Amino acid sequence: MPGTISPDLDAIEDAALRAAIARATGPESGIPSGPEPTILDSDSELKGVAALLRHRLGLDNSIRLSVYEDANHPLFPGAQHYRAGRVQLSHGRRSYFFIAAYEAGSARLAFSVIAPCYACLSPVPSVAIDSLADFGDLLMAARDQREAPQFRSSPVHRAHCPVRGD
Repeated sequence: MPGTISPDLDAIEDAALRAAIARATGPESGIPSGPEPTILDSDSELKGVAALLRHRLGLDNSIRLSVYEDANHPLFPGAQHYRAGRVQLSHGRRSYFFIAAYEAGSARLAFSVIAPCYACLSPVPSVAIDSLADFGDLLMAARDQREAPQFRSSPVHRAHCPVRGD
């Protein structure tokens, strides 16, 4: 799948919608094929995070991703000094922001889309994105999306948000 999507955000969204529909209507799993790239083989951790998201979404290297440390979320639960990666996928004025952090008890980097919390409207990690089909589910507002690992623990929720897990 890598290298098949043009660098235009409309094309990426269209491919994501097609992947979600294919997964919902047939045997297509929507999971990327081939081994995942390892962050340790990259020139830097941030480049490794970008390579991993490219793999999971099936994006080629012509698609620009901006990656930087996230000021609000830890890289793994309980971390104080290690920050999650924030990835921006954009074209023109439209953007999607992802958080890359480890799930509790897992050695796998999880990606989540930043979106407004349904209760307090603060921009928090909302749903997990493991594939292009998951991204399509987000675009279609599908009902069976997996909650982001940091959704309830995000420090960005407003103080009295009912979903905040203090």
